[in-house]
Amino acid sequence: MLCCYLRFTTPSAVQVGAEYLCIERNETVIKKYSIPAWYFMSLVFTGVLLLPHLAWQGAADYSISFTQFGPLFASLLLLRITKDESVTLVIKSGLCFSAQRIRWYVLSAVIPIALVGVCALVLNTFSSYHAWDCTPLTYTLSFAALFLGSIGEEVGWRGYLLSTLSKKVSPFFSSIITGLLWGFWHLNYAGDLAFWLLFIVTTIELSIVLTFLMNKSCGNLWTAIIMHTLFNAANRMFVWERFNIELLLIEVVVFGLASAAVAIFDRKRMFNKGP
Repeated sequence: MLCCYLRFTTPSAVQVGAEYLCIERNETVIKKYSIPAWYFMSLVFTGVLLLPHLAWQGAADYSISFTQFGPLFASLLLLRITKDESVTLVIKSGLCFSAQRIRWYVLSAVIPIALVGVCALVLNTFSSYHAWDCTPLTYTLSFAALFLGSIGEEVGWRGYLLSTLSKKVSPFFSSIITGLLWGFWHLNYAGDLAFWLLFIVTTIELSIVLTFLMNKSCGNLWTAIIMHTLFNAANRMFVWERFNIELLLIEVVVFGLASAAVAIFDRKRMFNKGP
């Protein structure tokens, strides 16, 4: 009786083969539509990671944003499913800190402070400066949170998405698409439609600058991580409690000039599709 039962419940070779083909077919579909799949997963993970903020509403006091890890988790899951070795290699090599890239790391630190600083100086003609007044411990924890959050975002936005798009179109247009999706992902920032649209314009412009730095550093993700971290830190230091429509209008102009400058300077690389 036992032997009969085992023979009855053991899957046949045909069943196993059919299940394998189904899994393989699903993986093929995901590979074909990897970018929409990745973006959908990023939005889902980001939505789930909003839940800890509901439990700990004081997280923002320390610049902690769990949602910044949504793109990272989406990348890890999709790479697990698709087994895309080329993108995996791009991310792994991009996270290798290289002494030969020091000048680009320094430039990645200078650019965001300079951009936000200029915007703050112009904004001072419209509104008074508000100091980001915290304790030394809060400053330390905030900077650590900004740094870790930037890793979570940049592994996704520049490590996965930009590198995948660059296989299909030029770095310049890859930057525009990445910046557009990056801005839309920040839906929680939208005060109103005009505010949100202007914010998306700034993320597109910043995306072009980030791509320029990565190109010049041979795809090193630390340039993007450093710039992202210090950009967020500079916003707290220079324009604290002044994230409004006036600031965004100024940023559109200042960031636009910066993105145009790097695109023209590196036009041969920015407008040519890579191998």
